[in-house]
Amino acid sequence: MSDLKTGSEEARRVLASRRGLMCGLAGLGAAGALTACGTAESPSENDDPTTGADDGATTGGDDSGAGTPIAATADVPEGGGIVVEDTVLVQPSADEFLAFSAACPHMGTPVNPPDADGTIICPNHGSAFSLEGELEQGPAETGLTEVGITVEDGQIYLA
Repeated sequence: MSDLKTGSEEARRVLASRRGLMCGLAGLGAAGALTACGTAESPSENDDPTTGADDGATTGGDDSGAGTPIAATADVPEGGGIVVEDTVLVQPSADEFLAFSAACPHMGTPVNPPDADGTIICPNHGSAFSLEGELEQGPAETGLTEVGITVEDGQIYLA
């Protein structure tokens, strides 16, 4: 009789450990899903895995005092734009350059570069913004946050 009791105790332990494992995995999945849904109220520099990445650009003794350029003006198409690290650079019209935070104001997801129509779209929930950073379609409730830049000698610098 003690062998049967030991066997059923062993079976309960195995079931309990499997149940615990499955619950733990489900909890990790839920935690990962919640982590992916950040908030725009408290964005962190570490939310974007590309933040702080060195793009290898150097100025090689640039004495302009502006620092390291983030892009060349030639890299930003007229009527379009690019995303560099956590910044959207756009050229709405010839020689007019603007910059915005790439974090969607809805939930902080990095937005895509402008499409062929010049619309900046958040891939997470579909918020859309103009080349001037203005909100065109929600769920975001505000436009993109402008970032100060300077343009000098064909280079774009963060201000």
